[in-house]
Amino acid sequence: MNLLNLERELVDKVMDEVLYVSKALFEEGLVKSTFGVVSKLIPDTDYVVITPSGFKKERISKDNLIVVDLDGKVVSGNLRPSSETPMHVFIHKNIREARCVVHTHSPMATVFAILKRDIPCIASEQAFTFGGKIPIVKKYSYPGTTNIEELESIVEALRISRAALLPRHGVIVYGETAEEALDNAIVVEDIATSAIFALLLGEPTEFTEEEIRYLQEFKKKRYGQRKT
Repeated sequence: MNLLNLERELVDKVMDEVLYVSKALFEEGLVKSTFGVVSKLIPDTDYVVITPSGFKKERISKDNLIVVDLDGKVVSGNLRPSSETPMHVFIHKNIREARCVVHTHSPMATVFAILKRDIPCIASEQAFTFGGKIPIVKKYSYPGTTNIEELESIVEALRISRAALLPRHGVIVYGETAEEALDNAIVVEDIATSAIFALLLGEPTEFTEEEIRYLQEFKKKRYGQRKT
């Protein structure tokens, strides 16, 4: 499908979602300065709206956003897309549910990334939301990597959980919607903060697989609203 044939209204809607997430990340303190990336797949296409390289997230506008294809080639926009575009499009291409992908440098979660440690599943919020630990990516070198083994390692971690840690760098999460991706980024930082204090003060017990299954089942059947 040619981008020119897409309804402008559809592209604008996706851009609005990317702007909303970008500004919310800044307001939540999950990104600072020019760091962090948001990308969103345009429904039923092979195109992705992504934030530009080197722009503060609170100042991004529609004029600054870039559209790339799933190979990372720019098809619309006058600026350079994020240097993390190869990682983002690889995730979009290989995980069907990854409609929105968010990269942050949220402080507490990044502590675990710096230490190359998983965030252990020691809080019910984590078991409920992510179904277990937040894994560290096993193979990763530097920001902006295009190494296929490293990109595959990122996807492998995200198949364990919808959030993962980039060693010595930051956090990568995804969601089926922009709202879910944003929520996942917020929750990761929240549970990382709790985990750090728990580990400093004592020896917290990790949730067992049976306990995690219970909470996941609870989430499916008893939490939130259901259509009648």
